[in-house]
Amino acid sequence: MTEQKAVKVARPRSRTAVVKEAVSPMIALRTMLEAHGFSVQDDPEVGLSFMFEGGQYYLPLQSGDQEFYHLLFPNFWALDSDEEYGRALFACDAVNREAKLVKVHTAKSDVWAGVEALHASPEAFIAQLPRYLVLVQEAVRAFREVMLAALEEIEVAAGVS
Repeated sequence: MTEQKAVKVARPRSRTAVVKEAVSPMIALRTMLEAHGFSVQDDPEVGLSFMFEGGQYYLPLQSGDQEFYHLLFPNFWALDSDEEYGRALFACDAVNREAKLVKVHTAKSDVWAGVEALHASPEAFIAQLPRYLVLVQEAVRAFREVMLAALEEIEVAAGVS
């Protein structure tokens, strides 16, 4: 009987491990997002964008600060009047008091949500991205609930059913 030697087989490295230090953070982010199944669009003036749960999210360019990451979900609520703008400010304030890491704010005639965070590397940011996406969605849901409750109160006060 011949003696068999145990052979140790190296596991294939994940795609994220292939990204090299010399690669710009935006290129690294794009590579890692695509490795996670996202279809990523690249706009040299804006940054990266990708779809998630029916919404378009952005990772804006951050010149000069390689540790700062901003996940942005713009234009999720349009503001059609000054009265609605006032209600939106109230709703943003209510959500921002309770939401973890997320800022909800007005931008001209829309409402946006985003997470700003510091990470040592694109890999560290991507590791937290699923949680950030959930936190943004929870904040957007909370904002919508506050706005719809305010509209319902207005309708009740006006006698509309």
